[in-house]
Amino acid sequence: MLPPVQAGAQVNVTRKVKGGHEATVGYALRWDKNCGPLAPKIILTVPPDHGSICARDYIGLARRNVVSADQSCVGKRILGLQIIYLARSDYSGHDTVDYVIQFPGVVRNTHAEIEVRPGDDPAAAKPGEENFAPGKAGDIIAACAPLSS
Repeated sequence: MLPPVQAGAQVNVTRKVKGGHEATVGYALRWDKNCGPLAPKIILTVPPDHGSICARDYIGLARRNVVSADQSCVGKRILGLQIIYLARSDYSGHDTVDYVIQFPGVVRNTHAEIEVRPGDDPAAAKPGEENFAPGKAGDIIAACAPLSS
């Protein structure tokens, strides 16, 4: 039997990203007894200073149930959320973001250290024209804008 995830457990991630581009800084994937997705609440605790954060749907492969011994959904594809950091196109340097993922009975804190490099490719918008809303501590992380084709 697997031990339950500790309330308040912290995950630390590091990422490198080019200015004006996205980087995935986390995932939220849990399921019910029928392998249906469970929607988390994702709360921003420390907003980024030089970018923005949002959540986007993705289909993930269930790898391991960490909250119970039931592993019947392992190997199945389940709808989850991908947490995305978008670096300002006119910035290079260090940034951080902290957020909490809340599922029923499970809380996971995440701290992301992000190194933003100058972008070599043209960004989607001109420097400083991006629509950034980094938010404030306590905000629910909003859905990302749709991907452009």
